[in-house]
Amino acid sequence: MKTSINFSPSPEIFQGRSATKIHLSVYESDMTLPGLDLIFECSLGSFVVNGQDTGQKKLSGSTNGVGEASILIAGPDVGGNGQLTVFFQESGNQIAIQPYHFKATASYSLNFNVINDYAMADGEQYNKVRATLTGTGSGVNLANRKLNLKVTGFASFEKGQLTQTTSVDTDPSGNVNFKLYNTHKEGENVTLTGFLDVSETAHATAPIHFQPNLDCDVSPPPEGKYIRTIFTYSINNQQYLLRQRKCDHLVTVHKLMAGGQQGEQTSTGQKWVNFYDLIFPFVLGEEQYIFGLAKNFINVAQGTNKSFWMIAKLDTNGNKTMIDHGFWDHSWDIGFAFPIKLSSTETKQFIYLHCREPDSAGEYRYIIREINQNGKMGSISDKKTTRYFIDNAIFFTGGDKVYLKIYYQDSNDDYYNRDYELNNDGFVGNKVYSHEFGELDFKTDISFSYFINNVGYDAGQNAIDNYFFVNKNYSNGIYSPETAITYISLDKYYPYMIPFKIDNHQYFIRQDQSENHWIIQEILAEGQLGSKTDFRG
Repeated sequence: MKTSINFSPSPEIFQGRSATKIHLSVYESDMTLPGLDLIFECSLGSFVVNGQDTGQKKLSGSTNGVGEASILIAGPDVGGNGQLTVFFQESGNQIAIQPYHFKATASYSLNFNVINDYAMADGEQYNKVRATLTGTGSGVNLANRKLNLKVTGFASFEKGQLTQTTSVDTDPSGNVNFKLYNTHKEGENVTLTGFLDVSETAHATAPIHFQPNLDCDVSPPPEGKYIRTIFTYSINNQQYLLRQRKCDHLVTVHKLMAGGQQGEQTSTGQKWVNFYDLIFPFVLGEEQYIFGLAKNFINVAQGTNKSFWMIAKLDTNGNKTMIDHGFWDHSWDIGFAFPIKLSSTETKQFIYLHCREPDSAGEYRYIIREINQNGKMGSISDKKTTRYFIDNAIFFTGGDKVYLKIYYQDSNDDYYNRDYELNNDGFVGNKVYSHEFGELDFKTDISFSYFINNVGYDAGQNAIDNYFFVNKNYSNGIYSPETAITYISLDKYYPYMIPFKIDNHQYFIRQDQSENHWIIQEILAEGQLGSKTDFRG
């Protein structure tokens, strides 16, 4: 005889979600079948038992003493159509099917935000993406939602192997970050696709870009000339030396140790998306930041932009977290960051930038901008032009004042040094010193400032004859410039010179444009050079 089931579905609400309660009677002919063991399967949603969502789509049960049973199925918040299938538990044979419907209590949207793009396709660097799930409706739930992801080309969700599909779970706010790697050395553009696992209508796509894998070891720069940027920074009283080379954008970071030694490498072989022609560090509160400017930049925006700038936090391994960025319609060639201390509790941070390219009037622009305390680019505090391009500019402090020192060459090839006060609002104030060198033998191609025993100095080198000099700027609370208290020839020209101080000893590192030749040397009082403490090459 044939077994039949009468279904009586009714809509319910379970924990804010649409649900359906299905009452059923099992019988043969006119006889009900009490105590019959059954298996229930639902195609959409999951069974609720004793007030708890089991998350399961299969349930075992039995009819009661009058051949009846009731089950509750909780549906997804996005709604949809499903069906209940009933089987004999003993034989597994199907008895009947009952369709059901869930009303939607929420609707969702998915978006991708490409946080880091244009990573090199070397299998080590990665692009970073944030997926954001949003929703509307009474049943919205953004936490722990499963997103199914897929990517094309040679892109992968895992480092070291090709994994092109994956699932990720959102945080309580509906966000989740993930990384994408690529091993296609020529670079490529790929497509990222994602959707909410219970509703493909909540989906998103995004283009992801990988640039060719630059490698100096495979393709050394022309004439073996390694152009780089170098600077020091400090985190938790530990000093670090960061280098980035132009030929493959590789970043290396080393600790600087007592005795003027270059210590262990802390970086992990990362290559930044851009090479930054101009880069310098600064501090806000107790956090380390950098400003960088790239002239040949990836991800060119529309228009006439000539440079890309960024402000980022920097960690001990040379990883940066972008805080602000943008594009400018002209470039800048020299610059530095300088603080203005207003009180024991308040310090303003500024950056100074100067452009080598003349404007329409044949003059050379400089600009000073404040950096806001949140690391964002602030307003312009000074913006003027100079008659001649400033070859070199640094700042130094003296007492409670900050000074700007510039070097430039006029149309008669005479060479000059000028010092100006930098006022509290971040603009160039009165000229306090002027000196004419008269000939380019005294030209300053690279320079830096430092302090020893409350005496302020600047030092640098001339690329024409390799002469290294030290000037005195400030002594015992008085601005008192003395030119060239030290003037000696070095073995070659070093376009990179960076000072640092450890345990009250003043050092500077000088490096040429070969692959890896550098020297660390101590500087003593009154501009005298001490011993060489470390070197390579």
